[in-house]
Amino acid sequence: MHPRVPRARRLKPGAPATLAIALALFLGVFAMRVLDPSISNGEGTFYVLPVAVLALGFGLRGGVAGALVGFASARGWDLHHPHTQLTELGYFNRRVALLLLGVLLGLFVDHRRRLEAEINRYYDGSLELLGTADLTGTFTRVNPAWERTLGHSAETICSRPLIDFVHPEDREATAAELAELADGSRESISLRNRCRMADGKYRWLEWKASANLSLGEVHAIARDITVQHKAELQLANSARLLEAKVGERTRDLDDARSETLRLLAVAAEYRDDDTYQHTERVGAIAAELAARLGMGPEQVERLREAAPLHDAGKIAIADHILLKPGRLSVVERRVMQTHAALGAQLLARGSSPVLQMAAAVAATHHEWWDGTGYPNRLAGERIPLAGRIVAVADVYDALTHDRPYKAAWPVAQAVAKIRRSAGSQFRPARGHRIPRDARGRQRRRARQRPPPAGERDRPSRSSEHAVG
Repeated sequence: MHPRVPRARRLKPGAPATLAIALALFLGVFAMRVLDPSISNGEGTFYVLPVAVLALGFGLRGGVAGALVGFASARGWDLHHPHTQLTELGYFNRRVALLLLGVLLGLFVDHRRRLEAEINRYYDGSLELLGTADLTGTFTRVNPAWERTLGHSAETICSRPLIDFVHPEDREATAAELAELADGSRESISLRNRCRMADGKYRWLEWKASANLSLGEVHAIARDITVQHKAELQLANSARLLEAKVGERTRDLDDARSETLRLLAVAAEYRDDDTYQHTERVGAIAAELAARLGMGPEQVERLREAAPLHDAGKIAIADHILLKPGRLSVVERRVMQTHAALGAQLLARGSSPVLQMAAAVAATHHEWWDGTGYPNRLAGERIPLAGRIVAVADVYDALTHDRPYKAAWPVAQAVAKIRRSAGSQFRPARGHRIPRDARGRQRRRARQRPPPAGERDRPSRSSEHAVG
């Protein structure tokens, strides 16, 4: 709480006695004038004595001021009205008026004195660095906190421009702020800088300053924030270290998550692909197709991780169906087709964006543009773009690689098959440009080992309905 400022009307100790003396003098002098009318009006000047005594109850300055004003008022009346005769009541009223004038003047002077004392007490005792400067940035008055903080005496600080005490690296910014304050561009400024101490070291100060252009003064308040600044630097360094550790940990978690997703995809494919690379190839081809179709980088990378999980539902398909070397029966084909819905149900339980996209891909990568696909016979734009992209990548990779139930197709034959399916299985008029790197790899592989003629038209088991 702030100290309570004494009220101006509260008299000093001993004021009742002072008032009693003043009243006795007033009545005594008045009685003398009544008993001896021959007393000249000049003697009336003595009537100001009670005024002075009463005013002294409010302080020395108040008493002196009251006495002087009372004396001047009485003498001024006598000089300007030398022949005016007042009745006793008139003399009484004049003396009462002089008494009240002295009291009011004493109250005013004492109140001003008390305010000045309070201001000086706060000013000198403040822990903040307070100062008044001219518009050139030279202090004209500073409080003792400056010497306590920086070690310079008030005389030293006021003898040189403030900018001389500022760290060289902070001078340009400080000078620019002070210039805007001095020319009226801004009403107040806030800044931080380093100020030199008497021992040559520097301390960080935080400033608030405003200008009174009519008086040509700048009023500034500063506080020492050296400890706070060090703490902020340590906190910033700790935050950077923590951010680096979090980033490293996040990368580790991302790697672990990606590895888990990859292993899940491999687990679904290991019985159907003895190379265990189908899932990764589908992810790479789907990501490149997505990038060419204008997907954002984040979506492309998400699809790269989600696409390999398109056949996660194969985990639930029995080996005698999944690995059957010949064509599937109608019943077996229906069982095989359930892997799309089963995979979607499995992946939809995950809350991550990758698993949510993977669930959509698993559910729709066997849907056809013309609505004859499975499991929900979706058609056209109702099929999510991610599912359509993975469908192309899955069919292409299944056709161009050996499987237990089929040999690899040549790249040209696989591409031609996909193009012929535009409008039925795939979206028409968009084109299906297989990424060049993937096509090159398959061409090299086809040249090294051509597929047997009898197996050339045999489709992928997982894509049998889609392309057969």
